[in-house]
Amino acid sequence: MKKTLLFLSFVALAGALTAQDIEYRMGEKTNKKAYQASMIKMVEAQEGQLLVVEPELKAVAVGGYTSNSVKALKVRLCDMEWQDVKSVTLPNTKKYGIEEIFLSGDRLHTIISSDADKKLSARHIAIDAQSLEVVDDQMLVDESVQKSDEYYVWAVSSPDGQYHGVIYAVWGKKESRAVAMLFDRNMQKLWERSMPYSDIFNVLVTNSGTVVTLRLGMVDDNKDITAFRVQMVNAEGEKHGEYILDADVSDAALLNAEGSRVLATALEGKGGYGMLRMGVLGNRQYTGLWGLVFDLDSQKITVANRHPFTDDELLTLANEAAGAKVTDRSIYFVRKVDDCSTPQGGAALYQHAWHVETRDSRGMSQGETVYSQGILLVQADMQGALTINRIPQNNQNASWPDVGADLLAHGGKVYVVTNESKEESDEYTPDTPAKRSKSLLMANSALAVYWFTPDGQGAKKVVEREHKAILKTPLVAGAADRFYFLTTGGLAPRISMLKLPSSK
Repeated sequence: MKKTLLFLSFVALAGALTAQDIEYRMGEKTNKKAYQASMIKMVEAQEGQLLVVEPELKAVAVGGYTSNSVKALKVRLCDMEWQDVKSVTLPNTKKYGIEEIFLSGDRLHTIISSDADKKLSARHIAIDAQSLEVVDDQMLVDESVQKSDEYYVWAVSSPDGQYHGVIYAVWGKKESRAVAMLFDRNMQKLWERSMPYSDIFNVLVTNSGTVVTLRLGMVDDNKDITAFRVQMVNAEGEKHGEYILDADVSDAALLNAEGSRVLATALEGKGGYGMLRMGVLGNRQYTGLWGLVFDLDSQKITVANRHPFTDDELLTLANEAAGAKVTDRSIYFVRKVDDCSTPQGGAALYQHAWHVETRDSRGMSQGETVYSQGILLVQADMQGALTINRIPQNNQNASWPDVGADLLAHGGKVYVVTNESKEESDEYTPDTPAKRSKSLLMANSALAVYWFTPDGQGAKKVVEREHKAILKTPLVAGAADRFYFLTTGGLAPRISMLKLPSSK
């Protein structure tokens, strides 16, 4: 009798997962002047009305659109059809890019940055959310840089939106420096501190107001050992340390921090790592994943949880049916797509993706085709334990997608939003290969939502089949479980809204 009850309870829980009510809406009008959708930021002003900060770009940009292509930044209050209630151009914003925007009360806070004229600059501009008048314009970063320097500005918010960090780093032959600043939800500065390590790659701001950074590299060119530099800064002070892992890992995801402990995941592989560190996707074979916990008090890696890829995980990455015989365990070109913090720890997406470039007899590029064939969702708790879900994928695009898949935590679950074939069902079938349409470009343009519990129970829904809805920007949370993002079926983006089940 007990076995029957347990079985019925399991069926009821699975049914509850698949019955979740998800709403999707896509505007009909496109923004034909949005040449680069990934450079646009938006937040919800009220239901169906958005505050959008977007660059006014040169119509043509050789080598792609960057901050050098920006003529000015524009703020608009508009509906989901891009119909403006009001719009203004922000003064003195030529060659500035948009790092982050958020709404607090009646203020739209915008953080922008520029590296023009040998200066690394970051500004905070506060705008009245109704009149769109600028009420404050403050320089946060104003640093001279050399041509040979490497430098970057990060604007990162805590998961609960109560803290906002601005971090900048400059590392060069003559001088290296890094500074973290933390602000409250009204952009009042709480503290500013220098950081020991300037070679920063991953940045996190926690709900307790701590800034954490992580960087990995090789040890004396030993390809079988990885060095990590981890540091955390808060109102009480700073902690930092260097840690050695006896494994060759890359694509680290900095997920969370609690007390002196820092949680991360990473991809294990072999070969091609030197090229990978220089930003070139080398001929690297991937073999598994790691869950890592660094303790900055004990100066040790207290958890190093290695997870070799299972046969079914390798088959998912190759978009083959689970249970088949794995004759070749080599899997190349896996990359981290996204990550996020969760109440338990964090989650990361790792995707198998590569591109094939066509060249003519003179060696000139004639175009490229990007393939992606499977995603692994990795959830990690603060003890470094891993829960892995498989998401089959079989996409083909004319170029690298702005967003291959987006990951977010909401209502005690993690959600994955991605594109797939319109022939796919609403059933989560990790053992079945994904389909691909007959179209050669933008082959899979239906929009699907997957969701998973912390223990790995999964479900899905295809929310858009008829219209092309290629994911162009990450999802941004609004009120009442609404999330906004940009999609497109061509060059010009539309505004989309996804309403997820209540978090209450």
